[in-house]
Amino acid sequence: MTRTGWITIVAATMAALIVGFGAGWFTHGTTVRPSTPAAGPQDTEQPTEPAEPGFEPVTVDLDQTHAFGDGFTIRLTDFDRGMEEGGVDPITGEEGDLPYVSWRVEVSNEGGEPVQTGAATRTCEVGEPLRESGSPALGANVNPPEAVEPGGSDTWDEDCWADEDDTRLQYTVEFHDQDFVPLHPPVTFVGDLE
Repeated sequence: MTRTGWITIVAATMAALIVGFGAGWFTHGTTVRPSTPAAGPQDTEQPTEPAEPGFEPVTVDLDQTHAFGDGFTIRLTDFDRGMEEGGVDPITGEEGDLPYVSWRVEVSNEGGEPVQTGAATRTCEVGEPLRESGSPALGANVNPPEAVEPGGSDTWDEDCWADEDDTRLQYTVEFHDQDFVPLHPPVTFVGDLE
């Protein structure tokens, strides 16, 4: 075979390989995985779950009454200080005669329909700067009502450990159902104790 013949065979083989690999590579994308259409504006949006009802938190002074709407209100009354003999503060680990502050929470319904309050989550912070405080639950009635009837009201007792010089109090209450879906906006009462 002549030199020209070898060059022709090599060139033809190279051309066949290039065309073969090119055709294989081209069809590889269409046979190995399905083609996907180009994403348009409507394709980039993900389906969303329906939003759970939520509320913006509300902050009021200790001596204010907060109106949720539809005649439902909440306020704090009867602030007092005391000393619990043999108390235990699970947050600080202190034991012994521990000072605390107590108050009453009053909810009223001046609307025409019952107001569901479900369960309540409550937190207390005291001092400057504010620090989390535990609740000794010393009152006679420490359970919030599950509902308030039209024209009715109800109360419960709250307290938290607070040193004599802790004059700042922050108390937050949030009403929610058994699935922890909020029923009303969380309300934070904050201010200075006398």
